[in-house]
Amino acid sequence: MSLAGRQLGRYRLLELLGTGGMSVVYRGLDTALQREVAVKVLHPHLLVQKGDARRRLEREARAVARLHHPNIVEVFDVADAAAEDAFLVTELVRGETLRAFVERERCWPPELAAVILHQVAAALAHAHRAGVVHRDLKPENVMLREDGVLKLMDFGIARVLDPSERMTQTGALVGSPAYMAPEVIDGHAAGPEADVFALGTLFYWLCTGALPFAAANTTSMLKRILEGVYEDPRGRTSALSDELAGVLAQCLQRAPEDRYPSGAEVEAALSSTLADVGIGDPGAELQAFHLDSGPARDRLVGRLVGTLREQAETALAEGRTALALRRVDQLLGLRPEDAAGRSILDRAQRRARRLRRRSRLAGAAVVGVLVLSGMEAVHWLRVRQPAQAHSAAAPSSAAQALARPVPSGPSPVAALAPAASAEHILERPTRPASPTAGRTPRAQPVPVELLVRPYGSIEVDGGARSRDPLAAHSVLLAPGRHSIRVSCQWCEDSDHVIEVLAGGPQTFALPARLRTAYLSFDFEPKDATVTVAGEQRTSEQSLARPFALVSPRAATRFIHQVAYVVSHPGYLDTHGTLDVLPGKRETLSGKLEPR
Repeated sequence: MSLAGRQLGRYRLLELLGTGGMSVVYRGLDTALQREVAVKVLHPHLLVQKGDARRRLEREARAVARLHHPNIVEVFDVADAAAEDAFLVTELVRGETLRAFVERERCWPPELAAVILHQVAAALAHAHRAGVVHRDLKPENVMLREDGVLKLMDFGIARVLDPSERMTQTGALVGSPAYMAPEVIDGHAAGPEADVFALGTLFYWLCTGALPFAAANTTSMLKRILEGVYEDPRGRTSALSDELAGVLAQCLQRAPEDRYPSGAEVEAALSSTLADVGIGDPGAELQAFHLDSGPARDRLVGRLVGTLREQAETALAEGRTALALRRVDQLLGLRPEDAAGRSILDRAQRRARRLRRRSRLAGAAVVGVLVLSGMEAVHWLRVRQPAQAHSAAAPSSAAQALARPVPSGPSPVAALAPAASAEHILERPTRPASPTAGRTPRAQPVPVELLVRPYGSIEVDGGARSRDPLAAHSVLLAPGRHSIRVSCQWCEDSDHVIEVLAGGPQTFALPARLRTAYLSFDFEPKDATVTVAGEQRTSEQSLARPFALVSPRAATRFIHQVAYVVSHPGYLDTHGTLDVLPGKRETLSGKLEPR
């Protein structure tokens, strides 16, 4: 029943504005100050233990009232302990929720999503510094004021309830399951890292229009959050840069300690990434888009295309082919028909092919040179130290070095020593103080860019795995042969051997293969025929022998897209398309309708 027209203390409730899982919101009038306010009246059934709940409400209201930030809705007052209803009085924001805004205006290009998230992160950064955690971040709790200023609201309300009380009378979770951090689902207290996880979920939704852990029901969704399995957003939004995808991925890490520790670090990461593409004032960018979205979007895309084109040209001129390809890939995601971008892409691809051919042709020559260098070193040692070389009692340090295996070097970004040990031996203290004609110069490390399609982490020569799965990795490697392992959450591990030449930068393409997924059908009637990719079996047979979903090498998305048909004489056919995550087993249930 609406409370419009009632008086709560000095606040007159004028009209109902909205209803949420925890409160009903009214436009109200502060009769003492003669100003309009928002009055949030908590649902009575949430206050099972009224005394404790009211004390927590007052404590949270006092904490949030200390927050004064342009992107946070201010709290003015809280209900008196003797009042019949529990309520908060806040600043009245005239505008629309972020959900309503995004449903009305496409959140594209991805930098616009980053601009929005930057403003939310700035609000959270201020709150986290004051020791306040939001706990219920979602699009409905973010407002866009009529002038385009973003406002984050409903701080701390989720904390009013104890964990044992966080179920409504209908059994639903209080809060937003889609945005809950894994540790909160596990029953632990929500810290700033939980807000960061919600930021990552919000960012994913803004960039792709979908939730990262979407599922058919809440139980399945919570399970997916706990597993930490989601499709890479770059598979859905080709214009999303590796840099922004990296920020998103760190926000969505399964373990709290692997995420950004607070909103301040997310804000800083987004500020840096946006500045790199010419967006120095995210707030002004958002206001311009909100006030006149069409022209503002065109201007933003134009600026981004110009910046990316310039960066791609510079990277190509410097021999950084992988970086050039990353920038032009993002450029063409924004403007597929851009002629200059296509030209850069053609030149970068030709250069990459040329380098690969040169690497293959010179591989044998490099190995020969290293073998000859090793022979020269052994010959030099025998000539300079014949007595020591043949003495079993006191072998020389250089002879010991020849007998010992050379460490492989664990770091993927270090300047690794060549596989042959001659250079290492010649630089030991036993060599002459002055250069000799037989000395082999030390090889300089070479910039190498490794292109992984679609995306993946790398391990170089058995070293540590790179933290982020990227489309391109830049490393420094010494000339010679190196082993590269490509892996990701959705890929089969694959091993590659590359031959790095001395000289300028080089690029290598390392395709990945998605893990096989398996799909079964549980349809009535059981003998209905199921067709997937030209392969047929009955529904009952598929339960015992699922369809294997194998991806092509160098797939472009981290997901299996499956088209299927279920048919049976006397029944209407069922056609559909299904997305199945790599490595997963899915069963699709249904019932054919009689003709």
